[in-house]
Amino acid sequence: MSKRLAVFGAGAIGGQVGARMFAAGHDVTLIEPWPEQFRAIRDSGLRIEDEEGPVHLRPPVVHTDQLDRLDPVDILFLAVKSYDSDAAVERVLPRLAPQAWVVSTQNGINEEIIAQRVESGRILGVVILINAVLEAPGRIQVSTQSVSRSSNLDAPGAYVGEYAESSVSKAEEVARYLNTVWPAKTTRDLMAMRWTKLATSAMVNALSGITGLRSAPLLGEPDVRKVMIQLAAEVVHVAQGHGHAIHRVLGHCTPDQVLAAARGRDGTMDRRLARMSERISPAAATSLLQDHWKGRITEVDHFNGFVVRKGREKGVPTPVNEAVRRLMKRIERGEISSGMGALEPLVDLVKG
Repeated sequence: MSKRLAVFGAGAIGGQVGARMFAAGHDVTLIEPWPEQFRAIRDSGLRIEDEEGPVHLRPPVVHTDQLDRLDPVDILFLAVKSYDSDAAVERVLPRLAPQAWVVSTQNGINEEIIAQRVESGRILGVVILINAVLEAPGRIQVSTQSVSRSSNLDAPGAYVGEYAESSVSKAEEVARYLNTVWPAKTTRDLMAMRWTKLATSAMVNALSGITGLRSAPLLGEPDVRKVMIQLAAEVVHVAQGHGHAIHRVLGHCTPDQVLAAARGRDGTMDRRLARMSERISPAAATSLLQDHWKGRITEVDHFNGFVVRKGREKGVPTPVNEAVRRLMKRIERGEISSGMGALEPLVDLVKG
């Protein structure tokens, strides 16, 4: 019997995951808490546009107040914001089958949050390398030329791994579902892939919110790149302190190259970041910038703030990530406006 799938959070990522899996013939239902997005999908479906053109799909959707309509779910794809992870799992928990899997298709490292409510052996993670923008309720713009893939367009759209085990048996099954959305590969070391992606998120997301720039022009700014390199170096130090081997940051730079760049001994990383600005789709915008546009709380506490918390656990200093976190929170509160002028304290900090 085919498994029942659900995607909690039908935004830019979760919407296309659920809609494309449904179009491929899988038994999947979207769960959407935002009323405007729920009504748009219910009434008109989802319009998803990528480099190959637009498609219009009509997946089934329920609002979070209608979870009693769900049959027991065998695989839950969690696609809510990091700060909503615990509440989302708690809410859907009564609708999960006894041995259901929970798959975090989120930015950030949220598996340890999910593990507070679900056995760790039933948790998987998906590291997304695709960029998507929810342009309006019911409308998603997808770009495969994201920051994460700009240096290697042969990279998959996502990596799938198991949280508590190095086995790939569950991951292979989840990857088969995701292959109907984007090419997916499995990994035996999910946390290495998570920390590698976190380096990108810590470098790019909050700085896009602070400056108000989309990804391509953001990478084109020399002062922004100086801050990015220091952020990445702190992530490398913290990951190493926790025993996680970061792969090539942004698909190109080894951890040693990142650290050398931060010390001013190697200009390779800066040059590669500058070249990436020319390859990324002009429409690409980070998830944090999209939240900032909408006046929502951002995930900065789960990107740069996560690096700071994990650094404290191992005594690893993270002053630039902490400064970025504090600055983005001030912008969230409306104390200062986003723009290149807001970047000045960070530039002064990294220049010493």
